[in-house]
Amino acid sequence: MRIRISIFCLLLCLLSWQGFAQNRRIDSLTNRLKTDNDTTRILDEIKLCQAYNGIGDFLRALDFGVRAASLAKSLETVANNVIVSAAKRGEARAYLNIGSTYDNQGNYPQALTYYTKALHAKEALGDKQGIANANNNIGLVYWSQSNYPVALDYFLRSQNMYAAINNKAGMALTYNNIGMLYMDEQNDDSALSYYQKSLAIELERKNKDGLIMCYNNIGIIYHSKRKDLQSLEYYFKSLALRKEEEDKAGIAVSYTNIAGVYQDISESDSMAGLYINTYYSTASIRPTVKQIEQTLKDSAFILQKKALELSQEVGDMDNIGRATQGIGSVYLDRKDYKSALGYYTTAASVFKKINSRKAYYSALENISICYEKLGKTDSAFSYFKQAMDNKDSVFNEEKQKAIGREEVKYAYEKQHALEEAQNQKERAVEEVKRKQQQLIIYAGTGGVLLLVAFLIFVVQRLRITNRQKNIIGEQKEKIDAAFSQLGDAKKLLEERHKDLTDSIQYASRIQNALLTSDKYLAEHLKEYFILFKPKDIVSGDFYWALQHKGMFYIACCDCTGHGVPGAFMSLLNITFLQQTVIEKGISKPNNIFNQVRDNVILALNPDGKSNTQDGMDATLCAIDFEKHTLMAACANNGLWILRNKELIEFKPDKMPIGISGGEAKPFMLHESDLKSGDCIYMFSDGYADQFGGPDEKKFKQSRLRDLLVTIGSKPMSEQKAILEKAFVDWQGNMGQIDDVCVMGIRI
Repeated sequence: MRIRISIFCLLLCLLSWQGFAQNRRIDSLTNRLKTDNDTTRILDEIKLCQAYNGIGDFLRALDFGVRAASLAKSLETVANNVIVSAAKRGEARAYLNIGSTYDNQGNYPQALTYYTKALHAKEALGDKQGIANANNNIGLVYWSQSNYPVALDYFLRSQNMYAAINNKAGMALTYNNIGMLYMDEQNDDSALSYYQKSLAIELERKNKDGLIMCYNNIGIIYHSKRKDLQSLEYYFKSLALRKEEEDKAGIAVSYTNIAGVYQDISESDSMAGLYINTYYSTASIRPTVKQIEQTLKDSAFILQKKALELSQEVGDMDNIGRATQGIGSVYLDRKDYKSALGYYTTAASVFKKINSRKAYYSALENISICYEKLGKTDSAFSYFKQAMDNKDSVFNEEKQKAIGREEVKYAYEKQHALEEAQNQKERAVEEVKRKQQQLIIYAGTGGVLLLVAFLIFVVQRLRITNRQKNIIGEQKEKIDAAFSQLGDAKKLLEERHKDLTDSIQYASRIQNALLTSDKYLAEHLKEYFILFKPKDIVSGDFYWALQHKGMFYIACCDCTGHGVPGAFMSLLNITFLQQTVIEKGISKPNNIFNQVRDNVILALNPDGKSNTQDGMDATLCAIDFEKHTLMAACANNGLWILRNKELIEFKPDKMPIGISGGEAKPFMLHESDLKSGDCIYMFSDGYADQFGGPDEKKFKQSRLRDLLVTIGSKPMSEQKAILEKAFVDWQGNMGQIDDVCVMGIRI
């Protein structure tokens, strides 16, 4: 009991430690903002972004990062070149900081967006250090999502740039990151080698941040190799430095890691015995194996709870998932399977949300175990199958081959460049020697030794002939090798095509998941239909619905393009619609469109220099079912209401929601009372624009209007079937030219 109490006291002392240096720096910078000019304000807001990142306050960090980027962008239009240059540098730094904030939160898509913006900005400035930093950060995002080949490519670009400018800090960082990649691929020996290279540089530089990473990662490797005592040694080194830096997010990660080692030691009598021999070798009273095992289990539980609390405070989604899963493991060890199942399910949800596929697979496997222990074999088998499917997607042989190909490619290109430079130098020396020899021969022989000169000439011609013969033989061998490589290239191309198709299929599942579900629509609409026919695997058309504060919002939208570009636009616009209604509280459809248009322009053409016209055509309705009223806004696409076989049309504004060539006027608000039996129709232009029929012409809106009037009295499910058949019959043998979305609602 004394031993357990002493360990608990030690933990409480570690958890209660706080520092104030960072907070004093933040107060000073905040006060300075009141008197800063615009250029200095950018730099101070970036420093505040970094400071809040350092203490784990990611929301404030993001706020100051966005402010700095916006102010930097606005200052690029002024005449003063010094201010413009400072603004561009500030903008690039702000993009990196915003990306870092999203990265810390586990919001990888947004992190990738801002890191890429930072990379382009740094390339425009010719900032090699910044280019290397951005490439490294992008690699980290792909690594976080288990996309190892792409991650390795960006790490190697970063390492190459750091080496070119002799930046030891950057080289240490990329060594560490490549080590993390190998660790995820379960190549512990290679990972440890890279971590030790990074550690040697960081010890030389006395860099705390780098040492924190190295100590932590080496601890992970030793834990993986079940050298738990060595693992604890490095974890505690990392924790001590994180305490000095007041890094809440990092402290939480250290607690989670240490708890994991404690849990593993507590499950092995031999490891527990080794723990006692190491830490209690001089103690007068030594605990038993069972006592130390129980003490370590209790300590692990406390650490996981505190790690979860800190991670929730700073918004670190990855460690929220890890700590939650760790608590579940404690409950599983205690045979409290229901509690364990709850924590494992929460952890799986977090890992799925941040696309951490390896951790998601582990959580699914643990859920299966809990269901098996609870006697629910069907659920256990279902989750086991999901776990195996995800395991295959993470640990497949092709990824390891892809990493090998990338490394070989990098090593070959580097070696080839060195060899080519050496060959050129040798050829130059040989050429000088050859000319000198010729000059001596010609000067020495003169005109008297014509016969000797003739013989030399003959010998030279024979040499040239033999050399040409050898060259022809070598070229033939190269041609034969090229034909062989052509077959390999064809096979590789087919593999790449399959990978691309699989990726687009996966993107389709993501897009379908973001579309409003039939279950949600059925809960709020009595009778409706949606005819949704993407031209390709993914679609630029989408539909969206939301019940919010007594109003039911429903939209039919057509984004610029189709296929993958259109799908990216649809994901962006779904997010903007959701944010505008829920976060900004805008309720009228025309004002919603005005706000979404501003967001689209800011996202796709923030500097106003692009000539592209990206955005979407859309119709948005806001229906009050209790008052039987309708508000609507129409951007290039109209809205029809069918009442007693009479069609009422809301004319659209002739402008898109996004970037257009004309003046961006406010959208018009349409209002109408609704009657029971009214049918509301919304549609994109894909149905009416389809070519077909006997003359291979467009279907046209007039024919669609007549068809809806004819079938408007029928049930909505039957209307959908008729519309789909009419479209297929009209299309005939011609290909579908655009995405199709037609929606109908009966009041």
